[in-house]
Amino acid sequence: MDTARMADVRIHGISYDSRACREGYLFVAIKGEKSDGACFIRQAVSKGAVAFAAERPIDLDENITRVTVPDARRFLADISRIYYEDPASKLELAAVTGTNGKTTTTYLIDSILNSAGIRSCLTGTIEMKAGSRLVRSRHTTPEASDLIQFLHQAVAEGCTHGTLEVSSHALSLKRVLGVRFKVGVFMNLTRDHLDFHRTMEDYFDAKKLLFSPENGNHVESAVINIDDPYGRQLQDYFQGRVMRFGFNGQAEIHVLDCHTRADGTDLRIATPSGEAVIQAGLIGRHNVYNIMAATGAALCLNIDLDRIREGIESRKVVPGRSERVDAGQDFTVIVDYAHTPDALENLLTLVSQIPHERIITVFGCGGDRDRSKRPVMGSIAVTKSDMSIVTSDNPRSENALDIINDIILGIQEGSGSYSIEPDRREAIGKAVSLARKGDIVVIAGKGHEDYQLINGVKKPFDDRKVARDMIRERLVNHA
Repeated sequence: MDTARMADVRIHGISYDSRACREGYLFVAIKGEKSDGACFIRQAVSKGAVAFAAERPIDLDENITRVTVPDARRFLADISRIYYEDPASKLELAAVTGTNGKTTTTYLIDSILNSAGIRSCLTGTIEMKAGSRLVRSRHTTPEASDLIQFLHQAVAEGCTHGTLEVSSHALSLKRVLGVRFKVGVFMNLTRDHLDFHRTMEDYFDAKKLLFSPENGNHVESAVINIDDPYGRQLQDYFQGRVMRFGFNGQAEIHVLDCHTRADGTDLRIATPSGEAVIQAGLIGRHNVYNIMAATGAALCLNIDLDRIREGIESRKVVPGRSERVDAGQDFTVIVDYAHTPDALENLLTLVSQIPHERIITVFGCGGDRDRSKRPVMGSIAVTKSDMSIVTSDNPRSENALDIINDIILGIQEGSGSYSIEPDRREAIGKAVSLARKGDIVVIAGKGHEDYQLINGVKKPFDDRKVARDMIRERLVNHA
């Protein structure tokens, strides 16, 4: 680290966003996907920044402290830990990573901690929670300074434990660099984010960082899904304590008996602390994995089996995850975040096990993301549904019709019925109008999200609200 100019300066906050800078802040100019923070140093100074760090020397007329660093993201993580007195070291934290199941698993762990009378924090795709304080999330895993500041606030709120969703982007971009985790949970690895990671091996290497000495997370225990081939690789790679889970009887946590109800799952699982009989409010094989993962994490956090069972049974729903929309109709509507091939297949497999007449699936794919998964998801939808309605998701900067055309390449290989409706509201309305008594309407891809991203504009849109409105309109018209 070179200093072009140093001064006796007192820092009152840290930010990587020039717009968020205030009087006395240190601005760290990190490089994003679309812009270089160094271009916004003058704006940060105008907002009150008294110092800045960048990866190259920046000439400014202002009398300001400036630091040249080899890696701005690493510097942001390191300086944030120092400034906020390393709050992660004062918490018992569980980190959950993997392609699918992170959100539900973190909610289950949090519910278990609450059942044990423990004040906890949580960060993830949906929200950030510290004790009774709740805010909406912008990222699955916040940027380093935001995350560490949040953990600092959690400690101030009296939290002693917490659980975090840790994405592959976060690991690659050093957002959790040096954050100490008592437990690391690996769920699975399936096709996703190949626009960012390029190959599945690169994707796996990013996930492995959580369990690598080089990332400084000091994970003591790894809870790993050994039914997943990448999980089996990880168990051989990790140097600490490993607690395995899966349907595989060799795993320390495995299923002894499992029965799916219309409104939940009855299961009996073996654990290192004995058998646990659980009447869960979550349904489907994928949720059994989530329950086993949460059980393993809780055991590593020294929670007893009775509190684990209570915590799991008390969590009846996770927002936007197999969430039912009921407005008095005689058919079932399920909204889910499934936006990867594996997640969509798991969802439709689950739905097929619920007594039904027909399955009608509404789905699309996000723009500016891995194009290769689009035809795969089209093939899955048309194979596992009686009717598929292809629509927009978050097209972002892409044309929605171009995305739909990529999906159709896979749909045309199947024999199922499908239609195209680019307007997502109209697509949901069409599914509701087509539904008959006993049918199941699946609306996949966006789950808890309450917006659509179209041409860079975030427009209000909530699948659950739209579905409820459409159902009520139908009921009124048929009254």
